[in-house]
Amino acid sequence: MENGKEFLKPAEVGPLLGLSTGRIYQLIADGVLPSVRIGGAIRIPRAAWEAWLEEQKARALEAVRPGCGG
Repeated sequence: MENGKEFLKPAEVGPLLGLSTGRIYQLIADGVLPSVRIGGAIRIPRAAWEAWLEEQKARALEAVRPGCGG
């Protein structure tokens, strides 16, 4: 992914998550991934992407911590 890009295309995000572009569009439509429309194009703001990714990592780590409610 190119450094310094403010907005990412769904096709750029898919490989980072190991998902198809179609699945990325579905996650956007479902409100799971943050996005904006610029003209007719859907883009993911880099800052929102990075915040979303950190949140997902934190949730995953919380789920596997020993002794956390199970």
